[in-house]
Amino acid sequence: MSGHPEAGAATESRLPDSRDDQYRRAPCAHPRPAPRSRLEADEGPIATRGTATAGRAHHLSIGRFAGLTGISANTLRRYDECGLLSPAFTDPLTGYRLYAVEQLDTGIVVRLLRDLDVPLSELKGLLRSDGSDDVRSLLEHHRERIVERQAELERILRRIDVVLQREQGLLPFELDVAAVGPTWIVGRRRTTSRAALDALIDDSLAELEDQLAAGGAQAAGRELVLYYNVLHWYQGLDVEVCLPVAEAAAASCDARLLEGGTAVRAVYRGPWDDIWQAYATLLAQISRRGYDVCGPVRESYLVDERDTDDTACYLTEIVWPVAPRAAIGALAPP
Repeated sequence: MSGHPEAGAATESRLPDSRDDQYRRAPCAHPRPAPRSRLEADEGPIATRGTATAGRAHHLSIGRFAGLTGISANTLRRYDECGLLSPAFTDPLTGYRLYAVEQLDTGIVVRLLRDLDVPLSELKGLLRSDGSDDVRSLLEHHRERIVERQAELERILRRIDVVLQREQGLLPFELDVAAVGPTWIVGRRRTTSRAALDALIDDSLAELEDQLAAGGAQAAGRELVLYYNVLHWYQGLDVEVCLPVAEAAAASCDARLLEGGTAVRAVYRGPWDDIWQAYATLLAQISRRGYDVCGPVRESYLVDERDTDDTACYLTEIVWPVAPRAAIGALAPP
């Protein structure tokens, strides 16, 4: 060393430069930690981005939490927004979500119940409670809902099968214009809803049979139902349940005459679920033929639950009084 003063001087001259270069590269008071490997970043439980999350050694990044629970990161963000499953900490600077290791079992429960299609609103209530009885009660209620949905899906499948078997396709009838004769009837006219229609028909028929029996008469055929506002069925039904009687017995049972005339007649095949929409289709066909409706629709049940258990085989005759459009216009008030 003493024999080479130039080398010693050169060494001393480089030290300040080296320290200056170090300070330029790392101006922080604390040395920057070495970056984690990609494997550690993806698989490790620690998420320590930035000073706000430093020291949170038992928190999971959203990606890691998603992998362990089976809930996607996008779904976890939605769960956070709706308040179902929020992270233990959200970095206010970066927005990174961190989940506590202790939240893993909650995440698994949420995923399992969502796999069972339990609604989010019910999951929220469950997570606020504690106890297996709450889970059991929720699942019992949800099972009843699924059974109802299954029955609805089976009903839809049956309706699809009915349509596939029809030669006419979606429109299950063909119509013709015919002359309809008058009929003596006894009837009960009432307003009801679609849900209560069957019960109303049954009650009305029982009353009408009593009325006929009191007059020493019998029905001359199956019932027919008159719909006075069939095109507004969704607002409530104005219906008259009727039994036909022989003319000779009309006076003894206070019967009235249902007028005949020109009518469009069609036979609807299949269950009654779609019959209301079928009326709108029937009206379109009536209009194409140059007619307008001019009276209540008459339904007669040629084949129903009294004849078969297969609703696809039901036959309902629809008779709708009509008149040529020009005649209706001439009768309309100015």
